[in-house]
Amino acid sequence: MNTAQIDPLTKLINKACLLDLISTKLEYPNVMNKLALIYIQFDELHRFNDVFGYDIDDRLLAQLSSKIEDILEIDMLLARVGNQELAILMSSDMVKDKSYQLSEKIIHLLREPFCIDDNMFYISASIGISIISSNISDAYKLLKTAENTMRKAQKSGSNNIAFTKLVNDDSIKKEIELMRDLPSAIDNGEIYFVYQGQYSHDKGGFTGAEMLARWEHPKYGYISPFIFITLAEKSGMIAPLTIKLLIEASKMFEKLDSNGIDDFSLSVNISPVVLMEKSFYDTVEFLLDSYGLRGRNLTFEIMEDTLSENIDNFATLLQKFKDLGINIAIDDYGTGHTSLSYLINLPIDYIKIDRSFVTNIDKETKKFLLLKSIIDMANTLDMRVIIEGVEEYSEDDLIKMFKDMTIQGYLYCKPIKAEEFITKVK
Repeated sequence: MNTAQIDPLTKLINKACLLDLISTKLEYPNVMNKLALIYIQFDELHRFNDVFGYDIDDRLLAQLSSKIEDILEIDMLLARVGNQELAILMSSDMVKDKSYQLSEKIIHLLREPFCIDDNMFYISASIGISIISSNISDAYKLLKTAENTMRKAQKSGSNNIAFTKLVNDDSIKKEIELMRDLPSAIDNGEIYFVYQGQYSHDKGGFTGAEMLARWEHPKYGYISPFIFITLAEKSGMIAPLTIKLLIEASKMFEKLDSNGIDDFSLSVNISPVVLMEKSFYDTVEFLLDSYGLRGRNLTFEIMEDTLSENIDNFATLLQKFKDLGINIAIDDYGTGHTSLSYLINLPIDYIKIDRSFVTNIDKETKKFLLLKSIIDMANTLDMRVIIEGVEEYSEDDLIKMFKDMTIQGYLYCKPIKAEEFITKVK
């Protein structure tokens, strides 16, 4: 490639070169539904210039480009297509799933701060994905469709992903099949539950676990929880799945009892779709009484973004569950937009701090201080802290400096089935 095809700031190919490459790929046979373009727009990088220097936006874009390029596979190509915009061209037989998974990785990457001149910057973005299909058959249209799809994602707020609606897409057929198979998968055990232990430094052992759903499909194999939970929410099967989860929690409490493991908590994720159903409170009350869950150390985990979007409705509702003896935890704290005033007024027992606040705290002083400030705030509000995603001893050693910390991460326990988990914690 000549210099006219390379962006001088990011050293990536430019928009014109990308369009040429797409056009070349379109000449290959059987390209339909195997070629995708991911369009990324970062939110107002230039706003940092007034405070931190005139070129901070350029330096951030260069750093963002480098970090995204590091997570790409061999069949993926990154380009700069606008002032604060990048695009990824990728080809795969499973292009819809892979493009979405990559977009999720990018959103997760943005949860960590980017450092320039000892200053930490938190970046957000919107992502649109378009796939070559019978109604998108030329390079410019693929790019424009991805950009327009990104605009739709923007309307839902920062760090959102949107897909082009496709025609004759095999992955749509797969989605329909999965949706069709969901009810039987819930009933016959294809969807099962694993347990990730929560380790207390102070007590020197496991004091709880988070229950996580897994699906092993007979045709498609492992299905990502993000995919099948989303399908369950769309299809109305999220309520039956949640009921099964709570029944399995009751069985697990009995197994823990029979193995002499007491004073143990189980946490379950509750979808906002279920939480806002009028009948859910009554269902929970019935399950507490009918399955021996009343009086158990049960925690409902609610995503932080859920609370920030529906704060007024949730305060009263969460208190009703608290009155039933259920603990309330905010999951992935720090990745959403919950203000301090909201935290003060919500009946919250636990804050689960997202891994993005833990990674490299042994190397980045400001990041460690940020983690400390969140822990101090939680202590002030009489909320207990669970730190997620701890994977390195160097991270754990620093966390041990704080009192009453609970750790959930691969360093202590990966998600495992019930029998293996009980053996581990006995």
